Amino acid sequence: MNELENFKEETAFRLFGRSRNLAIAGNQCVKCGAHNLEFRDELSRKEHGISGFCQSCQDDVFGPSDEDKEEVLGIAHEILGEEE
Repeated sequence: MNELENFKEETAFRLFGRSRNLAIAGNQCVKCGAHNLEFRDELSRKEHGISGFCQSCQDDVFGPSDEDKEEVLGIAHEILGEEE
């Protein structure tokens, strides 16, 4: 492993107590430990290959997608009887 990969592996172990490399290889989340991961899109799948985070943990760390925000706003407008 190069210096950056070593840093990411050591950081994951310190923060989450799990190997980032093993989590990625086993389709597991390094942060929460979830298995059998599914992703919203290809970009999120690529992010798992970088960070080792599942979709839920990605959303917690990076915030929800614009599509999710629009959906929530649409529902809120419906409940409040407002037009978008």
